[in-house]
Amino acid sequence: MDMLSIIADPAAKGAVIGALALILLGAAWHKLSEPNMFLSALAAYRLLPQSLLDVAARGIPLLEIALGAGILVPATRSVALVGVALLMTGYALAIGINLARGRSYIDCGCGGAAHPLSWGLLVRNGVLAAAALAASGATIDRPLDWLDAVTVVLGVLAFFVTYLMADELLRQASRMARAERSTDTARNLSS
Repeated sequence: MDMLSIIADPAAKGAVIGALALILLGAAWHKLSEPNMFLSALAAYRLLPQSLLDVAARGIPLLEIALGAGILVPATRSVALVGVALLMTGYALAIGINLARGRSYIDCGCGGAAHPLSWGLLVRNGVLAAAALAASGATIDRPLDWLDAVTVVLGVLAFFVTYLMADELLRQASRMARAERSTDTARNLSS
């Protein structure tokens, strides 16, 4: 059984969709609760003209809310999932451009605690984009029972907790790399 046929199962698809909705709505909440911090993070990317920063800083969390809600509604689910994939790809592209510029020290703007850019963040967003695309495909038509409901709830929790743990590992790896670079610089200066 390949990955796409697993995601075609309605219980597995429900778990992926629920977790993606939590991720999007959580990210939007962080951005809306600290708008100045998100505006600063967005400005640090140096990808948008100054005149568009305010609009983008207000619009991105609203887009995340719209997509998070849209994937929960069957009538808009497929289009919203493609939108999630495009948004995550856009985030990955912005991160990749700044990493290529050597700007790993800037905050990703993901929300929550400071999170320097890393190749791991780029991969994370690629995985989220792939999950959204996989979930946008056809669903197997089969009746759902109580065990499917349990599977969906536990699947959402497992996916979301795995996402949070991976995100924290990426955050700590970035901090450790930055501390190591500082230590190496201090050693070089004292030599």
